[in-house]
Amino acid sequence: MNARTNRSVKLLICLVVLLTLAALTVLWIVHSAQAKREGELQLEGLQGPVAVFYDAWGVPHIDATNEEDAYRALGYVHAQDRLFQMDLLRRIGGGRLAELFGADSFETDRFFRSLGISRYARDYAARLDAEPDSPHVRLIHAYQDGINQYIDHGGMPVEYRLLLTRPDYFTTEDIANTMGYMAYSFAEAFKTDALVDSIRGTLSERHYRDLVPSWPDQLPPVRSSGQPYIELLTPMLEQISQVERTFPSGQFLGSNAWAVNAEHSASGAPLLANDPHIGFAAPAVWYEAHIRTPDSEVYGHFLAGIPFPLLGQTRHHAWGLTMLMNDDVDFYRERANPDNPEQVWAVDHWEPLKVHEEVIKIRGQEDRLIRTRSSRHGPIINDLPGSMERQPVSLFWSFLDPDSDSTRAFYGFTRATSMSEFEAAAALHGAPGLNLLYTDVDDNIAMWAIGKLKRWPQSSNGFSLLNGGSGRDDFLGYQPFENNPRIINPRDGILFSTNNPYPERNPRRKLPGYYAPTDRAQRLEQLLASKDQFDLSDFKAFQLDDQRPVALSMVADALPLLDAEQLPGDLREPAAAAAALLASWDGRYAQDSAAASIFQRWQDALSEALFADELGPRYSFFRNTFLAEKTLASLYWKPTSPWWDNRQQPSLDGRQSAIQHAWQNAIAGLVADFGKEPGQWQWSRLASLQHQHALAERLPFGSYLNSEPVAVNGGNETLNNMAFDRGEQHYRIKAGPSTRRLIDLSDPNASLGINPLGQAGNPLDDHARDQAEMFNEGRYRTQLFDWLSIQALPDRLLLQPASRQR
Repeated sequence: MNARTNRSVKLLICLVVLLTLAALTVLWIVHSAQAKREGELQLEGLQGPVAVFYDAWGVPHIDATNEEDAYRALGYVHAQDRLFQMDLLRRIGGGRLAELFGADSFETDRFFRSLGISRYARDYAARLDAEPDSPHVRLIHAYQDGINQYIDHGGMPVEYRLLLTRPDYFTTEDIANTMGYMAYSFAEAFKTDALVDSIRGTLSERHYRDLVPSWPDQLPPVRSSGQPYIELLTPMLEQISQVERTFPSGQFLGSNAWAVNAEHSASGAPLLANDPHIGFAAPAVWYEAHIRTPDSEVYGHFLAGIPFPLLGQTRHHAWGLTMLMNDDVDFYRERANPDNPEQVWAVDHWEPLKVHEEVIKIRGQEDRLIRTRSSRHGPIINDLPGSMERQPVSLFWSFLDPDSDSTRAFYGFTRATSMSEFEAAAALHGAPGLNLLYTDVDDNIAMWAIGKLKRWPQSSNGFSLLNGGSGRDDFLGYQPFENNPRIINPRDGILFSTNNPYPERNPRRKLPGYYAPTDRAQRLEQLLASKDQFDLSDFKAFQLDDQRPVALSMVADALPLLDAEQLPGDLREPAAAAAALLASWDGRYAQDSAAASIFQRWQDALSEALFADELGPRYSFFRNTFLAEKTLASLYWKPTSPWWDNRQQPSLDGRQSAIQHAWQNAIAGLVADFGKEPGQWQWSRLASLQHQHALAERLPFGSYLNSEPVAVNGGNETLNNMAFDRGEQHYRIKAGPSTRRLIDLSDPNASLGINPLGQAGNPLDDHARDQAEMFNEGRYRTQLFDWLSIQALPDRLLLQPASRQR
């Protein structure tokens, strides 16, 4: 063997050894991250053994002799499936992402610190820790002890191996940080108020009057400064835009829920449907678990890091949630003392701002000290580097109320044995505002607006920046829970919520809010009036419905104006074919529908024609708000609105010109992107869903942690709500049904549900994506409730008491 051959053999051997070591390392990482779903483990603090039965979908069914044992076990099994997700959610709200991801997350952390969530979380923890014997506090502590025992003795999730780090322990503060992130997601005011105030100040009163920030029959409040204050909150809008582009988790955006009583149910018992709309991500939002003790039983959908289910059912009742969309955020223009910028005017005197110093730890760099301030109204929201000379704007946010503790309410939902007990628990919820839908075996159906609602009208006028110094706009307290909107056992036996307001003829009782467009409400009302009795197969069809009646009415009106002869010669033939497709469209956003693509591109172009010239650079903030969608739907039928004037191209003034110009732009764009055959412009080519992992863009090869893109049925504001940002060449579905639940109280074992991906957070686990295909195809699975079947399951993990070592 010559020297060259010898070197080649040695290199080959080295390569084989390296590849073997790499393979063994991968196998070790995978094995160490695997959830343990059978066998036996010891768990400190247990009073007795706990059996955890895993069904075919990886859902744990926990059987314990007492609640503390059950929730300690829940913390452990929840952590072994979703620890990294738990960690991310608490870090977002608490402003601690930079500890994991480095300097790239510093701005996101500073933004969330400026909201005051972390200060609220510290106070919240102190309050709960001062009452350790309260039932819900004992269970919070047991749950977090289970998480921390997993951190100590369980496997290490793949993400931490890739990041070369490990998680720290969970504390009571983390509950509040997670809920703070959820509450922020619900607060549309962060994106809308500055825009509304800006339009009032920079455009005409008629422009302002034609906006629809609330609901089509609710005008914005008349009182406003009439001055442009957009520059005060432009840094916040820019930061929100940047933060949301890099969010490592999905946001809460809307929901559907409805219920019918026994009279309208083929089974003779109430039916409930719920599909909360939340940002898609890997892993999926909800974690399902079933808990039984001698005193209680609940099958619930849990948010990572929160021990009580936000959605759930017992053998007595079931409940679901949608966003209330109430206005629980106000911004105040503070008048700074010209001689002392650390003081602001408070009715009749100068009052010092409170100064808060917090340390943000940054991976790989030195810690950074940030300085934030707050007035009597709340945190100063525009305190950013280089902006300290700007007029301060403070944030009033109901979530930061020092007495707010929603976990007590969520615990109460699981323990209620009557509608009155359930309602008493609902009254304990603070923020964010939610619609709580309820059904029970006694044939009760109900819906309550829950959360602390500001007294109206004095303090609920906040679609624009308020005066922080006069006292005229100061917070006046919350109304009693019994005054909150509610519907209990309606005469027609049907109730629903699609993020629409409660029906209320008295204008003084209307609840101002940032309600969703009317599309889903109109469609669901049609479907619920379509027959006298329903079963779960009907409700399946409703949840999967992808028709937009509002789109059909716009198309019917626009078709006579879509003259192909008005277009350049090379676009006339495809334009004529596209108009023919629209003329025969059924309004459905089906995967094979070309008409859905044509309508959506035309609607995007029409929105730009209406708003972009007036709003300029602010249009990028405006176009993906509920405000934009609702205002477009309203203005379409107002040909005299000044929004139809084109400031940049006066030759395009007027409704007809705008419609035709938008049509030309839409056709030109579709031809450029997909060719000249409109029949080939299927919705599946424009829109797709991909569940993105938090590390996808943070690590080399991180994209392998994402799911594969798939085509979808549905679009913005169809009942099967597949939300995307408007104005993009390709619509990337960012949010939609985070679960689909269907419950028939005649038989808890008949309950149906589906998860967009799966139970497990470990991307290599068998249950990480085992429900994705079913979800994409509109199929459901049983939510197992029968203990005879559960105890026959082959996968059982037995948790035994162990003496404490720590």
